[in-house]
Amino acid sequence: MLNKRIIPILYIAILMMLSELSIAAPPLPFSAFYNARFQGFKAVAEISLTQLNDSDYVAYTTIKIRLFGATVSTIRELSEFDWHDDAPRPHHYEYIQSGIGGRSRTADFDWQSNLAIATVRNQSVELKLDDGTLDELSMYTYLKQELNKGYNDIYFPLVRRNTIEEYHYRIVGEEDVATESGIFSAIKVERIRENSDRLTQLWFAKNHDMLLVKLFQRAPDGDEFEISLRSAQINGEIVLPD
Repeated sequence: MLNKRIIPILYIAILMMLSELSIAAPPLPFSAFYNARFQGFKAVAEISLTQLNDSDYVAYTTIKIRLFGATVSTIRELSEFDWHDDAPRPHHYEYIQSGIGGRSRTADFDWQSNLAIATVRNQSVELKLDDGTLDELSMYTYLKQELNKGYNDIYFPLVRRNTIEEYHYRIVGEEDVATESGIFSAIKVERIRENSDRLTQLWFAKNHDMLLVKLFQRAPDGDEFEISLRSAQINGEIVLPD
C-alpha cells in the first residue's frame, strides 16, 4: 500500500502536469505569402510575425489589390504586442489603406490604466479595457495559441475601429486544403455571429504551428475576400505540405 504521505505528492504532481498541458509554447516567428482575391480583383498578401526579444513581437500584414497588373490599393496592418500570461497583449495597432478607398485607424493600449485610445479618421475615443482585449491583428496569434491548446470554442474582446466587441470562433471540422504550396491537413474555424449574414472562415495547418493556409470572407452584399497560401517559412525553415 502506498504511504499516505506519497499520495498528496503524487496528486500535486499530476495537477502540475495537467496545468502545463494547457499552456502552449510562445509563438514562432514566421512569414507567409498568399494569392488573394478581393471583390473580383486579383491580389497578393503577406503575413509575418517577428520576435524582437524574449517577450516582444511585431505582426505585420500587407494586401496589394491589382488591376491590369498595376497595384491600385494597398492595405497594411501592424500590431505591436508582448507575450503576457500565455497570450498576446497589444500595445499599438494601425491600419492604413492607400490608393483607392484610402483610410486609416489606430489603437494604442495603456495597460497601466486599462484604457485604449482608438482613432478612426482623426477622431479619437477612449475605451475601457478588460484583461485579454486584443486588436484586429494580434487576435490571429491568439487564435493559433488557443487551437494549439485544444480549445473548440474561443472567446475574446477586441478593439474594432472605435468600439470593443466580443468575438467568438468555433472549430467546425477538419479538411485537407489544396494550395499552390501543396495540400495541408487543416482545422477549419468559423466566426460565430448572431443576426448577421457575414461569413468568416479560416483554415489552420495542424502540423505547422497552426499556420493560416486559407481565409474566406463573404459580406452580406455578396462581396468576397479570399487568401490561399503560396509559400511560407516558420522560424527560418521552409514550410512543406503534408
